[in-house]
Amino acid sequence: MKIWIKKNSEISVREQIITQINVGVASRDLLPGDRLPSTRDLARRFGIHANTVSAAYRELAAANVVEQRQGSGVFITGNGSSADVANDIDLLLADLVSNAAAAGFSRSQLDAAMERWLAREERASVVVVESNPALRSIIVEEIGAKTGCRAVALPLEEFHPAEYDKFTIFTALFDEKEKLGPILTFGQKAVYLEVNSVPQSLGGADRPSDDDPIAVVSGWEQFLAIARVYLLAARIDPDTLIFRSTGEHGWKRGLSSASIIICDSSTALEFPNDARLRVFKLLRDDSIEKLQHALL
Repeated sequence: MKIWIKKNSEISVREQIITQINVGVASRDLLPGDRLPSTRDLARRFGIHANTVSAAYRELAAANVVEQRQGSGVFITGNGSSADVANDIDLLLADLVSNAAAAGFSRSQLDAAMERWLAREERASVVVVESNPALRSIIVEEIGAKTGCRAVALPLEEFHPAEYDKFTIFTALFDEKEKLGPILTFGQKAVYLEVNSVPQSLGGADRPSDDDPIAVVSGWEQFLAIARVYLLAARIDPDTLIFRSTGEHGWKRGLSSASIIICDSSTALEFPNDARLRVFKLLRDDSIEKLQHALL
């Protein structure tokens, strides 16, 4: 993963390091077990103080994002999403039969259940579990755009699995797995979504000229914070940046002067047919495809 650092920025170097590593973990650019650059290497590469790098790594370690191994270095912790399920259909069916037998179901019960499942005409519904309302709207919009399914969304605090039938598919970002997984009942299915890599999404994009005003607009505060870190690290003049939260009154005021508007998928609906838009897709395509397969 490439780390960008801009010194003398309004965002401290420590915060730039922390934000980019957190985003790298969320986007799976950084996987459990990946080794990060040493404090000395990172400090030398960017000409910054080693204590600054150490402070960033300590904060990440306190949040259980990284672990510092004596004599070995700093590594991403093993809290990522699980490995992909095997593609071999025979192995999947064998696992199904084995798990059903272990749960006490007979072969005839399994056969009957499969017949009912194959015969059912209703389409499975999707419930998005996410506590941040702005982030919920982004996830629902991207799922709907890709699958044609209008998901129901609610915060984890209001989620009661017993209220839903066995055809409901629950979904959340992969870092919610530890919270959501234990409260699901036997037979309920969850698909955990992974997010896109910011550096990959920025790759190939036209760089604006030095005096082009750029607006970053979202109702999700973390979107604005992450965009600020990456744009400043990419040496975009901070005087050309306009940050707007859609939760604030009059947030559209002054956006007509922007030559580029960077926003999330939900906020993009506020700018129909606007050629200035650069929409950052939060969810990875292959992640939504897993959800589509679960809906079949």
